Amino acid sequence: MRFGVVVTDPSDWTAGAIATGLERQGADAVFLNFSQLAASMGTGLALNADGTDLLDLDGLVVRDLGRRGSSDVAFRFEVLSAVEASGVAVVNPPSAILRAANKFATSLALQGGGVPQPETLAATSLPAAEGFVTRHRRAVYKPLFGYKGRGLLLLSPDDPAPLRDALAKEGVVYLQEFLESTAPRPRDIRAFVVDGKVAGAIYRVAPPGSWISNLARGGAPERCPLTPEIEALALRAAAAVGTIYSGVDLLESPGGLAVLEVNGTPSGWGVHQAWGIDVGEMIASAVLRIAEGSI
Repeated sequence: MRFGVVVTDPSDWTAGAIATGLERQGADAVFLNFSQLAASMGTGLALNADGTDLLDLDGLVVRDLGRRGSSDVAFRFEVLSAVEASGVAVVNPPSAILRAANKFATSLALQGGGVPQPETLAATSLPAAEGFVTRHRRAVYKPLFGYKGRGLLLLSPDDPAPLRDALAKEGVVYLQEFLESTAPRPRDIRAFVVDGKVAGAIYRVAPPGSWISNLARGGAPERCPLTPEIEALALRAAAAVGTIYSGVDLLESPGGLAVLEVNGTPSGWGVHQAWGIDVGEMIASAVLRIAEGSI
């Protein structure tokens, strides 16, 4: 069997671990960069990436689709959807990646699944957005399609300019109430879910002087004991979004655990660094199971 691992940087640890996991289980793996896509139609459908016929593969594992602009991202998702529709196994499914990438869609899915989350507002209305910030006194602005903690803002009614600027620039704002953590230091929990099981969990501890704990923003991974509550909530969140593998981010708040986000193309480096857990092997097993079931 032959699989493609979609990634922009071939030195990415998670992509390498998935490819190695596939090869250890007897499959071939090739890295594919979706900045090198071509789709042709007429006498038939042909979909190629880096010179590889996507429809000739047994499956695709998406680690990183890459992006240039909104049109480009839409094209990449449409190609993924066409590959899946042709019968090739795609992990994560395009619908789940899109749902996880769009924070509003994630919040809707969590709401529908009864998963606890911070109070959230998505709005094109400035009065509604300002009212939300005023009511909560502190709120977190996140770009709707943001990643790696980029573009986060901590808002207060005392300084309305950042909120107004964000709405003017983006046309829509996504806001969450700022929940105080019960932890001794600013941190959240990243639970890594693979194929209906939680592989492990880490604390992502914010660097000194920061409230942002993303590892890409200087956060440090530390071992987090996997409690029944963390496990159950992470599985419910992943199921609501529809992912096969995902990173579920949770916060320890005075009201209990709340889900902040679900990442549909997560890095497994943090949980490996903290625990030595190889999520690549687990993802490979899930992909093989799905691919074999679709043949």
